[in-house]
Amino acid sequence: MPELNSSAVDSFIEAVKNGAGESASAFVRTFGTTITLEPKEGGAFDADEFSTKLHEKGLALLLQVGTQGIAVLIPSSTGLIPTWCDEPDATGKSKLSTFAQEWAMNLAPEDFFPEDFKAAVIQDLSQGLLRAMPELNAGYLEISLGKEDGTSAAAYMVWALSSPDQLLDDPKPAVDDIPQAPSIGNAPPSFGGQADPFASTDFGTPNFAGAGMPQRHRLEDLPGYARSALKVKIPVATILARARKPIKTVLELGVGSIIQFDKSCDEMLEIEVGQSIVIATAEAVKVGDKFGFRINTVVLPDERFRRVEVRREGEYHVKSDSPQIIGKAPIKSFDKKR
Repeated sequence: MPELNSSAVDSFIEAVKNGAGESASAFVRTFGTTITLEPKEGGAFDADEFSTKLHEKGLALLLQVGTQGIAVLIPSSTGLIPTWCDEPDATGKSKLSTFAQEWAMNLAPEDFFPEDFKAAVIQDLSQGLLRAMPELNAGYLEISLGKEDGTSAAAYMVWALSSPDQLLDDPKPAVDDIPQAPSIGNAPPSFGGQADPFASTDFGTPNFAGAGMPQRHRLEDLPGYARSALKVKIPVATILARARKPIKTVLELGVGSIIQFDKSCDEMLEIEVGQSIVIATAEAVKVGDKFGFRINTVVLPDERFRRVEVRREGEYHVKSDSPQIIGKAPIKSFDKKR
């Protein structure tokens, strides 16, 4: 496998050329703006040069390749990133995640196929790159983004990042820059987005005017065992169709046999995880030269309830003499004297 460094610039140029059409379609679906993509110059990454070019807010895509990373940076000055990306809601986060996945599959060379992908707006693209620590032999590629009005803007791909997880981690603002709620008496103020300062210290019950300040929950706030559970890999399968056939028919199958299903070609496909649990319906799409699925509907799992029996203390030691009912079996009397 070739190394992910500045010598791979030709592979990135070829990948962008081949995936430009699909990447432009993904951009339209996500942001509603028509663009074209064209690879320009590339070569060895120069931190000083990029500190000047990218010293601004913008959308950063992180493509994880093993322990290394690839960054795709679109500055806000291009005018192509809508304001909802700054603080996306649940739907917006899903759209950005899908966008990152599609660009990862279309713009990254096949030799460096990403295993994970994320997207977020960061306040300073150049600082994000420095946090991600480009390696000494890192490379870059400039991508020209053509707009509908005939003008163009530049986006950049930078690889390889030795600390890719740091790319999207914007530093938290200083305490003095965070709006504080009015305090009463000696009670300290509560800061939005941070842990409740009253959780472990008894200052009495603060009574601020208005509703309570919202708390932001992040993946990083979960306990370690929960974050570890989210990394467990489970099988994911897409079901084209289902049918029940006699064993005789199955034994007669051979090369060239055709199995007919009742399912229409236009119907959605089912996506299953684990033990045949359907989580979504999707339609087949072509992602570059690969096969993919675009999720249309997420299916919530069935809720199952089990009756909880309340027993008195010590009752579990008493063996019941009453007959048990299994299924729909008739109740038989245990009193043979009658």
